[in-house]
Amino acid sequence: MTFGTNLQLAGGILVSAITGWLASLTGIPLAWILGAMAGSAIYANAVGLGGKTKYMRRLGQLLIGAATAAVLTPDILGQLISYLPAMVVAAFVANALGVLLAFPLARIARVDNKTALLSTLPAGMSEMASLARETGAQADVVMVVHTLRVVMIVVLVPFFFGIDRSIVEAVVNPAASHVALAACLIGGLVLSIVTSKLGVLNPWVIMPMAVGIALASFNVSIALMPWWVLVVAQILIGFSLGARLKKEDFQRVPRAALAAVICSGGLIAIMVFGFTPLLALFVNESPTSLALGVAPGGLGEMIASAKALGAASAVVAGFQFTRSFLTNVIAPPLLVRFAASSKGPKT
Repeated sequence: MTFGTNLQLAGGILVSAITGWLASLTGIPLAWILGAMAGSAIYANAVGLGGKTKYMRRLGQLLIGAATAAVLTPDILGQLISYLPAMVVAAFVANALGVLLAFPLARIARVDNKTALLSTLPAGMSEMASLARETGAQADVVMVVHTLRVVMIVVLVPFFFGIDRSIVEAVVNPAASHVALAACLIGGLVLSIVTSKLGVLNPWVIMPMAVGIALASFNVSIALMPWWVLVVAQILIGFSLGARLKKEDFQRVPRAALAAVICSGGLIAIMVFGFTPLLALFVNESPTSLALGVAPGGLGEMIASAKALGAASAVVAGFQFTRSFLTNVIAPPLLVRFAASSKGPKT
């Protein structure tokens, strides 16, 4: 990157930090993420962001992953294992809805079936966009739909569920190891770099947590992440999300944006407001934790939201990763079937 693009990137982060701070003064839920997202979107459209915003997102994910690792204990790991059947059921329900919603999205957006399917499957935007490019689908449509869905979740869920007052604040353990926390960060970074080249899903969030799981399995107590680091992580997540909201992208595929609002809105409503109450009958967690767990958003964004709202971030991470993993497993065979079916109208 040139000096000019670095300066542009730094300016965008600064604006995001300022707008995040201003939003935090209002007391709204998820203030740092929402404020940073708004500031980044305004900056990206008014000034432009020529830098590699993906690196900022990865840094935010790495910090969030390490912060989640810090709350892991043998008891929590056992709890997550007991929730695995519910996680798998939630993942299949979300994917089934995604497949069904691909048909109306194809008609509304006037895209082929492959593009519609990759747009509605509830996995990470980067993975689905990459698969779109590999299979000849319209990656720009996929990115617009996924971006709008995550933005809708980040905006709507906190205002419906708010800050989770039922979560007891973690007790600071004087014996907790800051070296272990550093190991989650540094080890997570190294593993993320290596595994990202191997195509591992969401390594920047998962690998710090993987190190944390290994340490917790040996009863190593990990020091909690300082609050200001979590604020930095939320700013970076909000910044990277707002940077995707470029008006030229939506002007280029306006019908895709309309389809995203309609179909993604339906998916969010069913999963968050329909499936969450059913899940609560079998999983003893707060509504906020379950809603963020089943919400069809990005792994990093949902865990960051959980940390900001006081929800059980480890539980949210478990649900989100299970769904993302299963979606990426079933996506290729589904694409084969959709490619063999009628192409659908083109834009």
